[in-house]
Amino acid sequence: MRLTLTIAAALIAGPVVLPQAVQAQDRPPAYTNAEACLRERAADAVAVSSDATDAAEFLLNYLCAETVGYAAAYDQNTAALLAMNDMTAGMANLGADDEIEGEDPFDFSALFGSLTVDPVTGALVADADADPGFMTATLKAQAAQMSAMFGDRPPVFLRVLAGELVLQQRR
Repeated sequence: MRLTLTIAAALIAGPVVLPQAVQAQDRPPAYTNAEACLRERAADAVAVSSDATDAAEFLLNYLCAETVGYAAAYDQNTAALLAMNDMTAGMANLGADDEIEGEDPFDFSALFGSLTVDPVTGALVADADADPGFMTATLKAQAAQMSAMFGDRPPVFLRVLAGELVLQQRR
């Protein structure tokens, strides 16, 4: 029960905020594809919308829904995986003095197996050739539940970009 609540809390926590230098140097395709779609379709959204808010919402939630959804999934799943890995590292530190006959009862290093976040779709994926770890399916299921519960809210930087593009098109 505690692990489920911890996973849920990690998924709710939202995206990890990185320094701008880190963000600028290694942007995943999930972000760049969503940005490209917004730039390509902004004029279409403005043309069929009555005001700027409607245009931005139409742009994010309809015209570019797929790529924006991938960016949201990338944000959410990256944050969840980082939180879970940090949590397991912390759990291992708690048991450092409690080793039993040379075994560490708190060795959680393989808990999530080879789980990574797909840079294009934002989906949690496991390497097919590796042992997925017993928590992989649990984390994937929790991510799907959190996404369904809280929606795939577009990352803030995409909402800002959509608003700026709509204003540019309306001028």
